[in-house]
Amino acid sequence: MRRPVLLVCLAVFGLMAGQQMINPILPPLARELGFSEFALGLVWTVGASGVVLTSPFWSRRAAARGHRPVLVLSLVGATAALLAFAVVARIGLAGALPVPVVFALVLLTRGVLFGLAWAATPVTAQSYVADATEGEAARVRGMSALGAAQGLGLAVGPALGAALSAFGLLAPLYAAPIVIAVIAVLVRAGLPAPATHRARPPAVAVSPFDRRMWPFLLTGFGMYLALGIVLMTIGFLVQDRLHLTAQDTGPTTGLVTLAGAAMIIVVQVVAVPRLRWAPLRLIRVGALVMTGGMAVVTVAGTAPLLGLGLALLGTGMGFGMPGFTAAPTLRAEPAEQGAVAGLVGSTTALTFMLGPLVGTGLYEIAPAAPYVLGVVLLAALAAFTFLHPGLRPGVPAVASAGPVGRP
Repeated sequence: MRRPVLLVCLAVFGLMAGQQMINPILPPLARELGFSEFALGLVWTVGASGVVLTSPFWSRRAAARGHRPVLVLSLVGATAALLAFAVVARIGLAGALPVPVVFALVLLTRGVLFGLAWAATPVTAQSYVADATEGEAARVRGMSALGAAQGLGLAVGPALGAALSAFGLLAPLYAAPIVIAVIAVLVRAGLPAPATHRARPPAVAVSPFDRRMWPFLLTGFGMYLALGIVLMTIGFLVQDRLHLTAQDTGPTTGLVTLAGAAMIIVVQVVAVPRLRWAPLRLIRVGALVMTGGMAVVTVAGTAPLLGLGLALLGTGMGFGMPGFTAAPTLRAEPAEQGAVAGLVGSTTALTFMLGPLVGTGLYEIAPAAPYVLGVVLLAALAAFTFLHPGLRPGVPAVASAGPVGRP
């Protein structure tokens, strides 16, 4: 299973890298197009809402049709959506259409279409790894590989975007779909056809309020929401605190974001496999470290300090991400794995639906407000992971922990 799992991780990497190539330049691009901070937050929210609404559908689709066709469809759809977005951005910068029309087209391409396509890859990848691994240690390693692929995309994407933005704000917009399209071809050629996969039992629905699941879903929601608030506002923060031009903001934002993404990779590739901590311990350590990182971002006034804050946030996510994704699958029966993957995907996407609105809305009130909220949120989350009975060692790992809810 090694080669197929690597290809699934490559799909996750490609989608994340393509997305992150353009994210650092979106704040300055939005201002050049005449959009407000909140308007850009709305674009991100619409995209994430598509992920929330369709992740359960994609998880069922992967269970019924196989992983390869769903992954390929996701990558091809994302390629088409980003190409359309690049064309719309060029038209908007040329002033050929009124700002409200340009905003509506950006909302359709970067928001709706890209969000719907993006939704399929994470849940399908998680379901694939859950099928391909058995036992806590193997499951954590598999989820760490997926997390490392996401982290690598978070690192490579902004770096490439920053480098390409030297040739203009639109350069990353044209490069991103090319990267995703190449990976779509590799996945289509290399991932085994559905018929070669291990037979799967009939899918069973799982409620997000199932008492085996909701404490982990809540912790993942809090961690991803805090990260989303930072990622969706960091471009504005860099430009305003460092007093940069629109052209200089993209490269600087990419470098600062790279610090966080690099730590996600290092922790999940180096630390997590060697430490062999249980998922709960990974979550607790991650929440504590993220709290410290958010505090640094709140007070940072220089690029190195912002990079340090992002690095600490990335370190915390590097620990928490595999814990959050592995723990629910270990408490689920084999027939529930697809549903659990959909729940995890919807939970993380929900944070990127709320994060842009909360982050950009608070940023317009006071630039430090989103990060103060992040500190409070993460500190409360860290306390929750130590105090809630369902997150204590020794809680039964499978169905005996409580009845399976039905949505």
